[in-house]
Amino acid sequence: MLTPSKALIAKVCGDDAILDHDFCLKALSNAQANAAKSVNQLMDVAMKEAVAKAHTTLKVIVEMMKKPSSPATLEALKTCQNVYKNSIRSFGMISDELSEDAMSANYDVSLIGPDAETCIKALAAASVNAPEIANGNHDLQYFSSLGHGMTAKMN
Repeated sequence: MLTPSKALIAKVCGDDAILDHDFCLKALSNAQANAAKSVNQLMDVAMKEAVAKAHTTLKVIVEMMKKPSSPATLEALKTCQNVYKNSIRSFGMISDELSEDAMSANYDVSLIGPDAETCIKALAAASVNAPEIANGNHDLQYFSSLGHGMTAKMN
């Protein structure tokens, strides 16, 4: 039998607005999500997880920037650094925005996925092979999609 919070997670992750149901279930499979009593609380948990993952990738980028590299590689890493700083700030604002205007939160979270594309293209143009950053970009896109799907139902 599902607990109320697990039923809420299953309902949110099973919604048509959520593009990747498996990612949603994985992202919301922690103690904080299991304690959530509302979609807003689940959204807060998801955005905190997104911030934590983005911070981890930003640390990787900063460490790579400290190593000797070509000007093109350094420029690509700077581009990614900016993307991650902005994403961390944006993911962090979403929970506060939800209480004021769910549509603004929906719009803001939806912009993070395309920002990840900026990093992806910069790395490709400089021929930088960085699996940890690639995984981070994937996470940015999925958390953006997850946040977009969750906030779309809050109007």
